[in-house]
Amino acid sequence: MTKKRIFAEAMAAVLVFGAAHQALAAKAKQYVYWTNSNDGSIGRASIAGKHASETLLTLGAAGGAGMTLDNTYIYWTGANGGSATTIARAKLDGSGVNASFITGAQNPCGVAVDSAHIYWGGDVGSSIGRANLDGSGVNQNFITTGTGVCGVAVTASHIYWANYQSGQIGRANIDGSNAKQDFISGRSSGIAIEGKYIYFNTSSGTGIARATMNGKDVDPNFITGLNGQIAFIAADKRYIFWADWGNRGSGTTIGRANIDGSAVNQSLVQGTKGGFGIAVTGGDP
Repeated sequence: MTKKRIFAEAMAAVLVFGAAHQALAAKAKQYVYWTNSNDGSIGRASIAGKHASETLLTLGAAGGAGMTLDNTYIYWTGANGGSATTIARAKLDGSGVNASFITGAQNPCGVAVDSAHIYWGGDVGSSIGRANLDGSGVNQNFITTGTGVCGVAVTASHIYWANYQSGQIGRANIDGSNAKQDFISGRSSGIAIEGKYIYFNTSSGTGIARATMNGKDVDPNFITGLNGQIAFIAADKRYIFWADWGNRGSGTTIGRANIDGSAVNQSLVQGTKGGFGIAVTGGDP
């Protein structure tokens, strides 16, 4: 065997090892995050429910309702019953908190991001807002929706929102055009998208419904019989996650099911403090 071939094979082995190491590292960094409505904090655990922390960061005056993630930051809204105006941001490890990342919103509830923008729904206001990912270019009236909007989710082509007052899930083109307020009938506050499906919590807060991305084949009983009251949900390629808010903050668990609705585990994480918003790395919202 020539020295050149030996060197080439050695380099190939190094590259394979490096790729495997990176894959393991990425897998190890998959987390589920949630807002605790009782004490103003964000908790975090692995997607297996291990290494749970109830105090990854304290929200304080920023409050905490809906939340989302990208590869660098956690974003959460400050909905507190009607008078909140802020969307906050921090790094995924809880450092670098900016409690006033975006201001002037009308009790922002749900929040979502794509590669260029951040979007939020104000349940007191009557529209979905949008800004650039760096917080600039704020447009508080990007899409007119009417009051009661909470959960927000985006794909490359569309933006979706859940209106718990009208009992409808709306949809518009990603540029804000062609808004349809009654895209799906199904009273909900939380909404998540994964693959070819839209997932949303049912009006009772004890179940999760599912529909195809075209708004058809609605299954209101996709997951039923859940404890307490679910406000928000999150999904990745393997799992659906939810926080049990309980009776306005009495819930103490994070639940998880397979993405097909099987293997429901209502106590993946225990000891939460009125879990409300929820997000998962590598998933939606």
